[in-house]
Amino acid sequence: MNWTRQQLKSNAKLMVKSNWLACVIVSLVAMLLAGGSNGSGYTIQYGGNSDDSVPRIFRSFSQQMGGSWARWFMITGISVFFVVLILIISILLKALIGNIFEVGGSRFYLHNIHSEGSGMIDDLLFGFRNHWTSVAFTMFMRDLMIFLWTLLFVIPGIIKTYEYRLVPYLLADNPELDFNTALKTSKAMMEGEKTNAFILDLSFILWNAASAMTLGILGLVWVNPYVDATNAELYMAINTRWSAAHPGNDYYRN
Repeated sequence: MNWTRQQLKSNAKLMVKSNWLACVIVSLVAMLLAGGSNGSGYTIQYGGNSDDSVPRIFRSFSQQMGGSWARWFMITGISVFFVVLILIISILLKALIGNIFEVGGSRFYLHNIHSEGSGMIDDLLFGFRNHWTSVAFTMFMRDLMIFLWTLLFVIPGIIKTYEYRLVPYLLADNPELDFNTALKTSKAMMEGEKTNAFILDLSFILWNAASAMTLGILGLVWVNPYVDATNAELYMAINTRWSAAHPGNDYYRN
């Protein structure tokens, strides 16, 4: 099945309009939880030059070792420790909770397509109720692979992001998929579609700009659900083509 941007976006608009409030809630939850945290909420303050801000044992060490540089060394070490700790906590929260909601949001939008706008907010919890550990591990491996490829250079990371774009939808359809099969299937299904998907993303630039100008309000009530619904339509179009080409073998196994 060949798809066009106009067709996907037209279908997505109808989907969102038919179940608008639920779409807004699901996309908001997915954005807040699956999108990760931009800030930890923790701040570490050190009071001026007063020795009261340094524990007594470290103040003694600082005096013995020459004063200011020892204090700087201690404060830097504590700061690095908290930054690393917060980073680890953020990664765990995304892997164990945020990614599961991403799969649940994908399930909601697929359910909307299958049942003509009757997706349930309860679909957000789909990943927690169905093979949670497997879903969490597969999504974590997706993120890890994208991160490792991004370390090589930005472009390989972008390519992998598009190759693994369909992973949450595959899990929403079949949470029993192991991570190797899910990643390989998404990569195979996106073969020849990455450029088209990139152009599809670019087509939302004006919508995203309008959302920014309204301080995110337009994004909340329309743009985010519209984009999420379009992505679900993209998966359905690609999956239809894939299923027709692989009858009786929906998933890539090697």
